[in-house]
Amino acid sequence: MSTKRDSFPEVVVYPARSKTLATLFGSLMFAVAAVFFLLTPDIYARLVGAGALVAFGASGLYAAVRLISNAPVVVFNRDGLLDNASPFAVGWMDWAEIARIAPRRTYLARLIGVVPCDLDAVFARVPRHRRWLVRSLASVSQSPVNIPATFLGRRLDEVQQEIRRYHAEFGPPA
Repeated sequence: MSTKRDSFPEVVVYPARSKTLATLFGSLMFAVAAVFFLLTPDIYARLVGAGALVAFGASGLYAAVRLISNAPVVVFNRDGLLDNASPFAVGWMDWAEIARIAPRRTYLARLIGVVPCDLDAVFARVPRHRRWLVRSLASVSQSPVNIPATFLGRRLDEVQQEIRRYHAEFGPPA
């Protein structure tokens, strides 16, 4: 076996159960609070409650599915990167399709930003029922593909450093 193959094994990052449980618990608490907003006579409070119930209900549902399935969040090897870190995940990308990997920070969230060479080609592989969500997020974000730290079972900076190392070795020439 070659040295290069040995220094670039497949890396599989599973979700952290503690982070997933915390997300589930927090989402459920906010969803319960949203129900109280819905019960008030004020129309604006009801609108806020409805929006919060949808958002936090969806977040809680996603965390519950994550907890049950325990599917990998991120997988990368010599061929490419599998993004399965959020409902907005784009799936498999070959290293040749990735222009750059960059750290990102939004308000309270830290992310690994992935900039594809051809955004339309990557989005075309996303299932149709999720494609509009992914495109919407990409239109308002600095990086079209984001891997959040929310469910990572390892430290974000460690995962990012490893992804950058693989991209430097197997990605397109700079």
